[in-house]
Amino acid sequence: MVTAPKKPFPEYKWQWATLTCTEGLNSPPVFLGVLRAMRAHEGEAPSSSSFNEELKKIENQTPSSVHLARSPDRNIVRNSGQYWKALDLIEDAHGKIQLTPFGRKVADRNITKTEFATTVIKTLELPNLRIEPSPEKWKQSGLHIKPLELILSILAELEKEKGKKQAYITPFELIRIVIPLSGENAPIRNQIEAIILHRQNRLDISNWPDCATSANDQRMAREFLLFLENYGLCNRVSGRTRLDEKYYLCSLEPDEAESLVNIKPKNSSLKMLEEVKESQIPFVAERKKVFIEIIARSQQPQFRRNVLRAYKSTCLLTEEKLSTVLEAAHIKPASLNGNDRIENGFCFRSDIHMLFDSGHIQIDPEGNIKMSESALRSRSYKDLPKQVKIPNFVSRKNLEWRWAYC
Repeated sequence: MVTAPKKPFPEYKWQWATLTCTEGLNSPPVFLGVLRAMRAHEGEAPSSSSFNEELKKIENQTPSSVHLARSPDRNIVRNSGQYWKALDLIEDAHGKIQLTPFGRKVADRNITKTEFATTVIKTLELPNLRIEPSPEKWKQSGLHIKPLELILSILAELEKEKGKKQAYITPFELIRIVIPLSGENAPIRNQIEAIILHRQNRLDISNWPDCATSANDQRMAREFLLFLENYGLCNRVSGRTRLDEKYYLCSLEPDEAESLVNIKPKNSSLKMLEEVKESQIPFVAERKKVFIEIIARSQQPQFRRNVLRAYKSTCLLTEEKLSTVLEAAHIKPASLNGNDRIENGFCFRSDIHMLFDSGHIQIDPEGNIKMSESALRSRSYKDLPKQVKIPNFVSRKNLEWRWAYC
């Protein structure tokens, strides 16, 4: 029997950061672009003119709805640096830009976006002591919540119990059911039962506490779902309003999501990263995500024919010529408005294509090869060339964009 929970303390809510919500910052091109700009300007003040110019460039080159460089004294890092601090990427360095060791690994492309995201799933906690100014009430209430883990657990259990069609969560359900129940440390079983009963119109939540009393609170709560979508772990289906959107698991099966949740926690992001990589869960998610994206590209067959012709059916990295295993990779992703012309294509062997799309292999505008730590540990890929000659027909602009923002 599900009963109405009680609010543990008046200010209880889920917050991605403690300042005004800025959803566009969690878009990976914007988020990673700013992080890499901070890496390039580490040691400088956030108000430095050179850093501010870099922010203007990112604002112009990404699909950002956010004003990153409003003025040197009031840019996005000075005002919303908590977006990066909350995920253990930057330090509180008293007026200087300073990345954490984990932040440097992300900025330097030593780990993939999925390895980053799965580590965040394991380490993000409420209260977030990196940014929470007054966690005492959380401690007094005995609350310690891992919000992204909780969402994945709910989605996995819903799919097991109700099937894929019902295995979703909406921002409304997160705000009005999950967050209030988590304020009482309610078990997953109670969360699932409450969601199902509410969908069946058998649970009245009108008298339940409202833990997102303002529009900004609602946007902050929705950020947790957007993070899972932005990094390919959930698929979002639009609704009548933002609160009605449905978020489904898309690159992990229920058992895989539960395996991720069940990995034992570690006391640092770097140690947690190693545990996550050891589990192979990021690679499973990457492989499925890349496959889904390729299938969704309606022009992929024609794009492949054109790219293979341009490269004389030869893999750029391995020189493989067996056309059966050759594929066309987008330099600027199709999902981010990359076109289907040969200027935006590389010819790769199928496994190299998967590693390129998932970020294990990256190519800078000069043709230098950057490999992730995971790929460098592999016997099969550690001996790939350190540099390749980029064909003249390839768009340097697209190469620069991918290197900066993917």
